[in-house]
Amino acid sequence: MGVRLGFKLVFIIIISQVQAQVDSIGLKLKEIQNEVILEYSEPTAQKINDYIFNTPEKSKNSLNRFFVYDDELKLIFEKNNVPIELRYACISMTGCEQNSQKDPIRKGWFNLSYQSSKRHGLFLSNYIDERFDVLKSAQVFCKEIQKIHDRHENWRDALVIFCAGDALWQKAKILSRDSTNDFFTINAYLEQEYRHVYSDFVAAVFVVDYFKSLKIITNDQQEISSVPIDQFVTFSRISSILNIDVRQLSQLNPIYKKQIIPDIDRLNQLNIPTTKVDLFYKNRDSLFTESSADSARYYPAAMPKSNVKPNSGTVNIIYTVRSGDVLIRIADLYDCNVSQIRKWNNIRGDYLRINQRLIIKKPASKKAYYSRINRMTRAQKNNIIRKD
Repeated sequence: MGVRLGFKLVFIIIISQVQAQVDSIGLKLKEIQNEVILEYSEPTAQKINDYIFNTPEKSKNSLNRFFVYDDELKLIFEKNNVPIELRYACISMTGCEQNSQKDPIRKGWFNLSYQSSKRHGLFLSNYIDERFDVLKSAQVFCKEIQKIHDRHENWRDALVIFCAGDALWQKAKILSRDSTNDFFTINAYLEQEYRHVYSDFVAAVFVVDYFKSLKIITNDQQEISSVPIDQFVTFSRISSILNIDVRQLSQLNPIYKKQIIPDIDRLNQLNIPTTKVDLFYKNRDSLFTESSADSARYYPAAMPKSNVKPNSGTVNIIYTVRSGDVLIRIADLYDCNVSQIRKWNNIRGDYLRINQRLIIKKPASKKAYYSRINRMTRAQKNNIIRKD
């Protein structure tokens, strides 16, 4: 009798502890809830347990990667009128890893399909996949989920439909015989791999708040800058000239699938540590001295010749943007037009950043004349413009 009573007491204590944990999680979810409803469920609790207790190091690594981009992601989601908490979907969907193990066809942090990426203008080729650009893929995710939300008027539904597809959602709705549009009723009839999309997201929102409160998220990443590349070059060549490890180059530039930057009809960007920017511009010409035989090793023989730029006798002049500079003024200084500067630098609109470096293409015979402009004072530049 005494043993049975002892078991009962232990059982009651365990149940009360579990209930206290459930209540605690539920209250926290209500506290941090914003536009997207956060409902507690058993799968959510299991996922939270995985994040915090089963794979804490993996969770911290995912969150550290995430917080490198978090400020910029907030701005993207706000600009697209998508709830900012949905930026945490990249944690629940892919763990902030470029190649998701859950879906080998979709790519990038935001699990983008080939079709949706092309539809929204991302560049995809044998050599470049912009789905691996975190900020560009976030833009596409926002546009896609906003479009789904416009049809279903519910962000929770929109997130699941983004992952599963509208056809599977409609199929689950038919199988559930639901007439009230109840999320959990329909969700239960989805294919197994998509039933936890929402609960995993809720868990991710909870865990971000949890890890923040413990102050164990680090964001000690070094500052990164983008520099323009308009010719063929390999990561190994960049590594040898700039003394940057090839693995680091790959981590900073995941869009280049084969560790080369191809020579195509667009200006490419290379991410490097900011401390290496001056060295890049100092040694820029020596980067592109690999022989044509080296280049041929990377390009298939069938590659259209139109993609490879002929030597046109022009050189790239670098101009550093100063306070008060606008495109029309820079074009006047270099005797070109604004549309050319936009094309050479892959710029849309008129926005320029202080210290942004622009490529200006001029005949090699006039390199000395135009190169001096970047070193001139504002007054000297004004004299050139007045004379013109």
